[in-house]
Amino acid sequence: MIVRRIISGGQSGVERAALDLAIQLGIAHGGWVAPGRLVDDGLLPDHYRLKEMAFADGPVSADPNIEMADGVLLMARGALTGESAAVHAQAQARQRPCLALDLDRYTRFQSSLLINSWLKSRRVEILFITGPREQDQPSIYRDTMECFRAAWWTLMMVEPGEIASAPGAVGAQPRSLEEAVERLQRELPLKDKVTIANMRADEITGLMPTLGRYIQKHFGIWEGNPDLTRSCILAADRRHLADEDIAALIIEHLVRELRRTHTLRLI
Repeated sequence: MIVRRIISGGQSGVERAALDLAIQLGIAHGGWVAPGRLVDDGLLPDHYRLKEMAFADGPVSADPNIEMADGVLLMARGALTGESAAVHAQAQARQRPCLALDLDRYTRFQSSLLINSWLKSRRVEILFITGPREQDQPSIYRDTMECFRAAWWTLMMVEPGEIASAPGAVGAQPRSLEEAVERLQRELPLKDKVTIANMRADEITGLMPTLGRYIQKHFGIWEGNPDLTRSCILAADRRHLADEDIAALIIEHLVRELRRTHTLRLI
């Protein structure tokens, strides 16, 4: 299992975004907060399930959160300074895996892939997310939300081998674009179908390293599936499609169908 709990100190900005994302995405959350639930913009509301420290002789509540975490994700715009730099040094001193992500250096999609790769390689289950407060870097709350949400969508996608072992993931290779889409709809777990249906357009490309590779391998595209290839070429109105293009077209049609049936609607 990867990332079963997100923790932070509850400060505005990056830490508050981490908690709100955990709540929105259905991930357990927690962490340690200063006595009296005092944070930089007032008192931390009770719906955030953080524990109060008995005392705090330093800023924020980094020490116990670092001790609790399997890994530390620092998100900021530009070089780390102040408390963020101190947390980075403390994490290194305690030999905790730490990723310091400069959101000015990478696009949101690039950042999401870096986070995804780091979480998987380090097998982080309890993740401490921290960084600048909103007053120090305006809009860092929004940037953190958008970046980590994109990373989470791709992180939660099943690996190629996992789909093949799922119930119902057997049978002849699909012979048409429609059959390929129907088969994916049968095989994908519900959580992945909901995830895909609610991705933004700029997040869809993140499916290629996982779902795209699965399609190419298990739908016979690498070995040659002339019927499926011909069907995709006709649908795309092209004379030729590379293997990656065929997978991308199948994903495009899958997304279209799932948005019709699995989009979350706010009431």
